Amino acid sequence: MSAYLKSLLLLLAIGLLVSACGKASLVYRNLDWVIPWRVNQYLDLDSQQKAWLKPKVQEHLAWHCSTELPRYVDWLQRTQDLLQEPAPDASQLEAQMIEAEQAFHAIVRETNPTAVALLADLRPEQVERLYARMEKDNREDRQEFLEPPLQTQISERAERLEKRLKPWFGTFNEMQRARIGQWASERRDQNRQWLENRTRWQDEFRSVLDQRDAEDFAQRMSYVLENRRGAHDARATQAYEQSRLAMAALLSDLLAAADEHQRTRVNERLASLQSDLAGQICSG
Repeated sequence: MSAYLKSLLLLLAIGLLVSACGKASLVYRNLDWVIPWRVNQYLDLDSQQKAWLKPKVQEHLAWHCSTELPRYVDWLQRTQDLLQEPAPDASQLEAQMIEAEQAFHAIVRETNPTAVALLADLRPEQVERLYARMEKDNREDRQEFLEPPLQTQISERAERLEKRLKPWFGTFNEMQRARIGQWASERRDQNRQWLENRTRWQDEFRSVLDQRDAEDFAQRMSYVLENRRGAHDARATQAYEQSRLAMAALLSDLLAAADEHQRTRVNERLASLQSDLAGQICSG
């Protein structure tokens, strides 16, 4: 899914164990202008479209802070409790991941009517700009993630994950670094699978968007937006589930090998994130 669609659908990268965000409250308070800004980066909305989108974003944020944030805070508390165990089981961590994914899908369902309506109103030149940005992103990602030799892809994958997890764990010990290296190696051609699946999804998205005058456009586009990983593609679904399980197993092993300082650090960051989000809950 493109960065534009992630912004439009209010993809909030909060509450995820591997998130490296700072003050979630600061990010959350500014979503009312961050989201339209990101959308405009890809579409060049005119003044009428911006005026139409603004109250829609406010409505979605009001729904989110009153309905979804309490669930996130509860999720974080249960995750914090789980991580107090000496070696959290991978299946337990995976269950937490699945619950976080379900929270994202709730956002998609809530915001879908807005996304579909905005897409239906695009002029040809705006669609061309969107496609151009998608192609630019694809070229850059292919260059960064596919062109290097496989071994380089694997080592860079390990480096990226270490960077994402460092704010949570701090400095890794040798056992933990070796485990991250093993995980990166086992994922082999994950980069290719990821980009190929995204390309397939984009082809579906473009096919439907090009027929936005059709009577069934809203229904078809809603389906595409809600199935960005290709729910109809059994191989893509299986690959994603395997990837999620592998990440859960990795986190389980990293926590099992963590020292007291690392565990304290993880606990404090979860508590801070929980406090930040709890402070943003509104009454609706």
